[in-house]
Amino acid sequence: MRLDQKVAIITGAAHGLGRAYAERFAAEGAKVVIADIDAEGGERVAKAIGGWARTTDVADWQSVQGLAAETVARFGRIDILLNNAAVYERANLWKGPLEDLPLEEWDRLMAVNLRGVFLCCKAVIPVMKRQRGGKIINVASSTFFSGVGDMPHYTISKGGIVAMTRVLAKQLGEWNINVNCFTPGSTLTEEEITDEVMERRRRAAAGRAFKRIEKPEDVVGTALFLASADSDFITGATIVVDGGGVLY
Repeated sequence: MRLDQKVAIITGAAHGLGRAYAERFAAEGAKVVIADIDAEGGERVAKAIGGWARTTDVADWQSVQGLAAETVARFGRIDILLNNAAVYERANLWKGPLEDLPLEEWDRLMAVNLRGVFLCCKAVIPVMKRQRGGKIINVASSTFFSGVGDMPHYTISKGGIVAMTRVLAKQLGEWNINVNCFTPGSTLTEEEITDEVMERRRRAAAGRAFKRIEKPEDVVGTALFLASADSDFITGATIVVDGGGVLY
């Protein structure tokens, strides 16, 4: 198994792609920490995969500090951090032109999508430095490359994640810590099946080299690769996983 006995924190793992990552990592032998603000959903996933759920608000420093400390207390180490939590479809993402974007919507999204990634990295980096190794995996979006305009704060937040990945890769290489990023395209998850969502996914599929709707199983292999020893000499990279919608 490619992650045998590795301790992996996955944020936003109670639903959607986060749950898919958790299931795959557990199947590959990892001890998975489900870090999600949805306590009930997190417990449900943890029970299904044999992991541990820790209710966490990634936008709150005290909550994130507790996540890191309790993970180390329980498992002794943190080998992998997968920063998946984000404000998107399930959180009623605001859409429209930048000049009409309410300030509170900007702050709400940035608190999770960018501040949350920063806080989680800040919390686990000292642990990984002591271990002289670790994997930090950030989830951005192919909207960063295409400049999708109807959700400007979301697209901008994902660009910030790419930048953070590069900065941290330079800073942490001395401690043998890999920091990488991947960018899923518009992906269908089991909780999103509505007519509106299906139409949006079909439009995205039409612009790809592979003209089909992206599914979680199309994405989880990249996360596993970046978490495993197979990527030990890769850092600062951004891998596009969208079936050829963006050619980068």
